[in-house]
Amino acid sequence: MPAWEVFNKAAEQLSQSKIDFALCGGIAVQVYGRTRETTDIDFLVRETDVEDALIALEKAGFEISRTDPKWLFQGFKNGVKVDLIFEAMGGIQLTPEVRAHTKEIELGGYIYRVISPEDLIIMKAHSLNEERAKDLFDALSIIKGIEGGLDWNYFIERSRTRLKRMLALLFFAQSDQQTATHVPDWVIHSLIAYLPSLPSSGH
Repeated sequence: MPAWEVFNKAAEQLSQSKIDFALCGGIAVQVYGRTRETTDIDFLVRETDVEDALIALEKAGFEISRTDPKWLFQGFKNGVKVDLIFEAMGGIQLTPEVRAHTKEIELGGYIYRVISPEDLIIMKAHSLNEERAKDLFDALSIIKGIEGGLDWNYFIERSRTRLKRMLALLFFAQSDQQTATHVPDWVIHSLIAYLPSLPSSGH
């Protein structure tokens, strides 16, 4: 069974069970940025719905796992994995605000609600560590892919509680030849203005 058949089956089952969700992760990166291989799909769901979502997948023939009660449950079918994420990196949850900025996009013959590029960049910036260097390039590919066409005011508001990590990403993007022109100076200046004053060294 091709992966998209499994993905679509999971999405249909969640929809029929009245579970709200938004596509995030590697496939969402492909929507806005670079293409990369994946054999799993990530759905952002509400924490209050995640148990019902897991049961819905089980009814559709998925093997289920309550992988990490802090943020992740999973379903498996025909070697394909479905992640049910209820708190993504960067503190991203499926709040009304996040959902309002999702986009409906056809993928694999099914209409998916996809997380906004702004929230996806925040997720990727906060997933970045030594083992996940790809997340930096995922974030940069989104900025490049949509040529900086982000809702920057929304991005700034969403980044205010994550200032240093987001500034680090934007400074890196401005230093990269392929993305330098896609990050306006005013966005960085706006975020810097929210930084708390540094204590005086006394010198």
